[in-house]
Amino acid sequence: MKKVRLKPLVWPVALLIVGAAANWLAEFAVGRWQDYQLYGISRPVADLLLVIGAVWLVVAVVGLMRGPRG
Repeated sequence: MKKVRLKPLVWPVALLIVGAAANWLAEFAVGRWQDYQLYGISRPVADLLLVIGAVWLVVAVVGLMRGPRG
């Protein structure tokens, strides 16, 4: 049986979680305190984290499917 190591997936998933938390923080800041300045800062950062995490996750999954190199 082939052993699959999921270690390359840890950081992309962590980045997606942080991006989702930052997105939630931005929405919470607007809904709770009407703080549009915090929203204006945290929303683009959250979107960037989500995009980078998603691309990195796709690259990691493709790398796992191709198998070890060498």
